[in-house]
Amino acid sequence: MADIDIETTISDVKLFLEKLKGELPEVFTKPMPEVEGEEKQTQPEQETAGKVLYLGNLCEVELTLNPEQREPTVILVDNKFYVTLTSKDQNPSVLCEDFLRRQALDFLTARAKELAAKMEVTFNNLTVKDQKSLWGSCSQKNNLNFSYRLIKMPRAVIDYLIVHELAHLIHFDHSADFWATVEKFIPDYKQHRRWLNNNKYAVMAQSNVSLDNLKLDETNTTGGENNV
Repeated sequence: MADIDIETTISDVKLFLEKLKGELPEVFTKPMPEVEGEEKQTQPEQETAGKVLYLGNLCEVELTLNPEQREPTVILVDNKFYVTLTSKDQNPSVLCEDFLRRQALDFLTARAKELAAKMEVTFNNLTVKDQKSLWGSCSQKNNLNFSYRLIKMPRAVIDYLIVHELAHLIHFDHSADFWATVEKFIPDYKQHRRWLNNNKYAVMAQSNVSLDNLKLDETNTTGGENNV
């Protein structure tokens, strides 16, 4: 199995486990100590809270407050997000989603060009939007549109969705010839369609980064891959 397919399978398993943790908290959590006069409670589900889904990985988030910094920043280093706020009024979840939008435009544009060259097709413009009903689309003017949420998916699933839209430049339908074109470049595309069906709710969900773990640190995190 290719490394990129292993990446998709691992992501599928991880997200499936997170779903189970939400559905069966009594299995995955320990009871909290009882307090006299209060009903018995269980620990809230914490595995996905405070994490950001990026390229199929649930990434940890380290949140700091630095009032001396001019603007808030989001930096990604080794699948960990370092978010620095300049005020407690700022929403770290929004900052993370904005970061994902910027990443999506650069990543999808570069990858679409690579795959288009391989398929020997040409598209005009590529736009990233906050689409909630479609993962992507291709217009008759040869323009591509994608949901920024693709950046949350494993690379192999992203490739499938890009090839799907590029194939419309050859067959502007969903005929047998269209699917044969998709299969030519993504032989295991049905596996990626299953991943989308299994994990669409996790992909559509907004990042949920709480201020509960905010710490005061006047030293900015530097040396990361990306900064917004």
